[in-house]
Amino acid sequence: MSIPLLPAAPFPDGVPVLTDGRVLLRAHRLDDAPRILEQCLDPESVRWTTIPLDYTIEMAHEFLEVITAAWQAPDAHRYWAITDASDPETFQGTIDVRPRGAGIAEIGFGLHPGGRGRHLMSRAVRLVTRWWFDQGGVRMVWYANRGNIASWRVAHTCGFAFHGILSEHLDHRGRATDGYVASVGRDDDLTRPAAPWIEGPVIEGATVRLRPWRDDDVEHVPESDDTPSHFVPPRGIPTRATFEDWLLRRRERVAQGALVLWCIADASSDLPLGTALLILDRQEQGTAELGYALLGPGRGRGAATEGAGLATAYAFRSVEGGGLGLRRLVALTVGDNERSARVLERLGFTEWGREPQFCEREDGSFDDARRWARFPD
Repeated sequence: MSIPLLPAAPFPDGVPVLTDGRVLLRAHRLDDAPRILEQCLDPESVRWTTIPLDYTIEMAHEFLEVITAAWQAPDAHRYWAITDASDPETFQGTIDVRPRGAGIAEIGFGLHPGGRGRHLMSRAVRLVTRWWFDQGGVRMVWYANRGNIASWRVAHTCGFAFHGILSEHLDHRGRATDGYVASVGRDDDLTRPAAPWIEGPVIEGATVRLRPWRDDDVEHVPESDDTPSHFVPPRGIPTRATFEDWLLRRRERVAQGALVLWCIADASSDLPLGTALLILDRQEQGTAELGYALLGPGRGRGAATEGAGLATAYAFRSVEGGGLGLRRLVALTVGDNERSARVLERLGFTEWGREPQFCEREDGSFDDARRWARFPD
């Protein structure tokens, strides 16, 4: 199926103005070039898009010529300038639809730094996706380089269903790179996410706080860790060398609704002491597994008990009260990890069984798994 997309009038008059009263999409203008240049020199834009390096104002003018030509050709990209409806003169970014045939199109978007943090992009994505479906389109597809969690969040907010991570699927300046892919269909709901994405809130305790992990926390992660390997899952505790990959994998699981993640941080200095998490059971609703681990500097001060206790309270707090409203928490420790067992005992967990020879120790012997559970008070 080919969708006729030739505008009824030459550019720019033939570009449909799309608005929801908060964001307004219009034709690009020559005076957008300076802010296009600013956007293309922005480090985040350089990192995640394929814009040419060392961008110049001449390149911005060439881009505007490409946009003009595309609107005159059938089946070519359709570009809009993103603006705030209250200030349509100021360019805030570009969004485009890329027809692929059979009623399928790919969406692309990027914001000027001045337009970020105002929910302009999610509104723009909904507008152009609805426009595509109004033209007869059946599906809109989104791709992004692996690690571009901000772009994933926009697609997720607009009802795109995540399909997976494609190995070496995208061309990023001549290098094959892994990519995310998600899509939304004509009959899907663009106003709500297709799956959960639960960001753990900041929770203050007496000596620690639970907060999101930040990229710059790597500066305070130890160079090495001496925790016995069978105490935690593989790559369970980050080191400075593994931190970037460690955090990305967990952020991806958060985005897929599988995990609620926190950094256990010192309440006064905000420095990272360890991690706490809830692994959500998508087969058994209302259940999650509690996990926690401390970095070397965080041990011996009660941070695991307090941090895991804050996570436990959040898990059982009602949804109306700002929690998850879970009915059951489970946990696992290995047989000789007495410190972790004592944390769970202090938090009111009950050991209900053991699984013999669950994991291999460093010396080749095998240790049991101890299974724990707790219910709301």
